[in-house]
Amino acid sequence: MASIVAPEVGEVVVFGSEGFARVEGLDEQEVLGRATTLLKLYVFDSSMTVSVPLQRARERGLRPVATHDEAEAVLEALATGRWTSIPWNRDGRLVKERYAVGDLESVVDVIGSIVEIAATKRLNDAQRTLHERARRSLAREIATALDLDQAVAESRIDEAVEPRLEA
Repeated sequence: MASIVAPEVGEVVVFGSEGFARVEGLDEQEVLGRATTLLKLYVFDSSMTVSVPLQRARERGLRPVATHDEAEAVLEALATGRWTSIPWNRDGRLVKERYAVGDLESVVDVIGSIVEIAATKRLNDAQRTLHERARRSLAREIATALDLDQAVAESRIDEAVEPRLEA
C-alpha cells in the first residue's frame, strides 16, 4: 500500500497505528531553521488534533484508506493463514513494534500471531488488549473499504480467523 504523496484538507487517512484521521491542514513553518511542511490531523480514536511534519507522518505510516480489493485480500490472508508469525517475547515488544508500523500487512501479522497464541493457550492482558485494538482498527478500515457496518466487518474478521482457533 502506498504512502500519501500530498494529502488534501478534509481527506480521511490512516495515520499508522493511531488509526483514522482527517487532514485539517497543511502549513509551511520554520522548525529548527528549516522550512518544514506540518500536517495537522484530527485523530478520531483519541479525539485529538496533532501537528506533525509531513515526512515524519509518512514514516509513521500515513496512508490512504484501503481499497475494496485490499480489504478483501486482508480477509483472505487471515482466513488462509498468510501472515508472518511474530513470537511473543516477555513484554511483547516485537509484536507491538510490528503493529506500530501501521500498514495492513502489519496488522494482519499481529492479529494472526495473537490468534496462533490463542489457539494454544489463554491470552494474557497485554495480548488481549493488543488483539482487540488491532481487530477494532482493521474492522474500521474494512468497514470503510467495503461499505459495511463496523459490526459486520468485525464478524467477517472473526469468521476468517475462527478455523485457526479451532485447530
